[in-house]
Amino acid sequence: MSESPGPERTRSGRFFDRFTEPIAGMARDKIGQVEDKVRASVQAEIDVVSRAVKAKAVEVRPSALAFAAAALLTVLGAALLLGGAVVGLAHVVWLWLSFILVGVAVILLAAGFAAWGRSHLPQPARVAPPAPDPVIEEQVHPWAD
Repeated sequence: MSESPGPERTRSGRFFDRFTEPIAGMARDKIGQVEDKVRASVQAEIDVVSRAVKAKAVEVRPSALAFAAAALLTVLGAALLLGGAVVGLAHVVWLWLSFILVGVAVILLAAGFAAWGRSHLPQPARVAPPAPDPVIEEQVHPWAD
């Protein structure tokens, strides 16, 4: 049972629209300007950081390539040394046993490095334990023996 708005209500709505519409339009414009300024500011910050990262990457690239080449050559050198150890040990024991002995030695060495690295990790911040509750004396029931 809704009633349609009467002519007075429609006229009053149009009357207030004349005052509120320009204010709403100005508010939309100001909000749009603020959005544009914030967007431009954020984009400017992103551009500055992007240029800084690119400059640092160009500066560090030769060193990174050199370290990667050194790591690759170290792994290949270690593999050759391990192969030489297996071949040298094969003159004393069977070939399969020399592979097992060298493999176990490498795994033990890796475990030692892992244990050393773990022992040198920074300790997490410890939270102080809560204070113990005060000791409550045991209450004796009056009718207890």
